[in-house]
Amino acid sequence: MMSEAEQPRDLPPLPEPFPEPSATRPRDPESSRRGCLIAGLAGCGLLALLLVIGLVVALTQADELLEFVLGFGRDRIMETLPEDTPSEERNRLDRAFDSVLERYRTRQATPADNRRLQLALTDALRRAERGLFDRDDLRRLTERLERIAVSGPEV
Repeated sequence: MMSEAEQPRDLPPLPEPFPEPSATRPRDPESSRRGCLIAGLAGCGLLALLLVIGLVVALTQADELLEFVLGFGRDRIMETLPEDTPSEERNRLDRAFDSVLERYRTRQATPADNRRLQLALTDALRRAERGLFDRDDLRRLTERLERIAVSGPEV
């Protein structure tokens, strides 16, 4: 070991040790827990209020939302139709979309219609986005939309 005389003198002094932790406790341990509880309840209340507002908006704007979705689907599918598609088939698809929209406007649609419409549109749009939409898909989509438009309330 080196003696003090042999140790280099250009090193900085050692830092002071950390102070010992205080043994005092908060006066009321429940006060800090109540603060978290109040903040949590306020946050949950705010989320619940936003959920209710969202549901009200969704219910009051459902017709416009459905019109937008059907219009979007119609436009995307019409854009991707093969060029050799006869105008009669294009018009038939257009009428099928109009009939479905009218069924929803008159509030005759059922939950089963909703599911069938969702499946028909997602299948068609998925194929259209991939560039695979052909005449068979057009026929299938048109028939599915026509069945939804004329389905009875028991379906």
